[in-house]
Amino acid sequence: MSSANSEARWPHIAALLASPGGHIMLGRVAPIEGAAVAVNDQELITTLVRRDDESVDALLQRLDEAIGQALHQGVVTNEINGGRFRLASPQVRKKL
Repeated sequence: MSSANSEARWPHIAALLASPGGHIMLGRVAPIEGAAVAVNDQELITTLVRRDDESVDALLQRLDEAIGQALHQGVVTNEINGGRFRLASPQVRKKL
């Protein structure tokens, strides 16, 4: 998939990745095997847990929608650890 197609398909992910410190992670966040996390330098934007039989494309679509809700409506989706997943402070993250 070309960059232009990705930006059209997942515009909120593309906007976050283009912003300073914006990044996403797909993978294991112990003990969750299938997680999607979106953050910037300042805050947690969203966390999702991959559903049973959910494709990567479907997870990315949900991630894009959740990022859009967080950025435009202030609605933060946090599905990891019962909604208690938090980022470490910037000082701790820089030491890791």
